[in-house]
Amino acid sequence: MNKSLTIVIPAYIEESRILKYLRKIDEYIFDPTLFKVIVVDDGSKDATKDVVLSYLEKDSKNKNCFKLVSYSENRGKGFAVCEGFKHAEGNLILYTDADGASPIKEVEKLLSPVTSEGFDIVCGSRILRDQRSTVQMSLKRRFVGFVFQCILRLLGLASLKDTQCGFKLFTKEVAKKLARNQKCYNYSFDIEYLYLARKFGYKIKEVPINWYHVEGSKISILKDSIKMLVEVLKIKFIYKYN
Repeated sequence: MNKSLTIVIPAYIEESRILKYLRKIDEYIFDPTLFKVIVVDDGSKDATKDVVLSYLEKDSKNKNCFKLVSYSENRGKGFAVCEGFKHAEGNLILYTDADGASPIKEVEKLLSPVTSEGFDIVCGSRILRDQRSTVQMSLKRRFVGFVFQCILRLLGLASLKDTQCGFKLFTKEVAKKLARNQKCYNYSFDIEYLYLARKFGYKIKEVPINWYHVEGSKISILKDSIKMLVEVLKIKFIYKYN
């Protein structure tokens, strides 16, 4: 890899899961001049901020590569990713979930379509499969994903197999532009990003990745399905009438 990469990790109530992922990322960094890692603490009410700070101050092998952005009020995952994008400086920007369900090494599968094929956004997918990918997903998460895809199809917004996988790579220019134009900051910000990217004429590709279930998910089948529907309707309304 000859381009610099900023890894953005949105985190909300992740004190029990984020440390393991930070260690894995720290071990993966093979050239500190090419990597930056931005953890965005989205107003966590637990010790997420303290866990991250303690690791960065005491245990990190690449201290200069890591940065913590934190604020007191919970603003939503989309807001946290947006904040991370605003602070990012790398040629490429990866956003990845704090649970580490997608091993950081999977970013290598996303790099080639950007650097060699000219794509602007490459999305990791848990639905697409090949001989190199393994997916271990709970029935609850599969059901929520199925419901969400049905909602997107009904509204004409489904262009990818897995819009909600928290492992996406953007060129710096694209990430910055999407963050500047973002209006939705909760569950369905991915959809807005992809909708805007299509509107701006950016090239999007989806690739199969390894993804493993990690205990501690805060997903609620009924509550989150309703929130997703409201968010998608909001996106459709905003871009139809504005």
